Amino acid sequence: MKRYPIRAAKYAIYLIILFFILFALLRAFGSASPISVLWSTSRGLLFLGVVIVFALLYPFFGFTRKRLTFNAAARSEDVERVMGMCGFKRIDTENHSADNMLFQAASTAQKIVMMWEDQIEITTIDGISYIEGNRKAVVRAAFRMGTYIA
Repeated sequence: MKRYPIRAAKYAIYLIILFFILFALLRAFGSASPISVLWSTSRGLLFLGVVIVFALLYPFFGFTRKRLTFNAAARSEDVERVMGMCGFKRIDTENHSADNMLFQAASTAQKIVMMWEDQIEITTIDGISYIEGNRKAVVRAAFRMGTYIA
């Protein structure tokens, strides 16, 4: 929750850039109105309102925390192998033990797609492990861990 405002702002910027790219493509092919339509009509203002609403809701739906079916600290080598298969590498091993593993996207392209919100944290407390981060990456990693490890 501490990163909520940052994530909401990033998503708003991402949506606005995506919209302007689509708008520019429509203008290039001659099927769009001038850009001033966004600020001078109710449709343009409604669009900006929708962008703000989606940006505020995204951090609630785009990030999650799941419980793993095994003790990740006891199987840290297997966890690192599976996370590598998912495109993540372990970082900051000096400061994080097996009870608190931190992973980051290995490729720059994946970081861009994830808007640099590419860290996944696996924590183990009293033998119960949780994986937390971007929903798509967490669900994919948890499924693979359930298949290959548990």
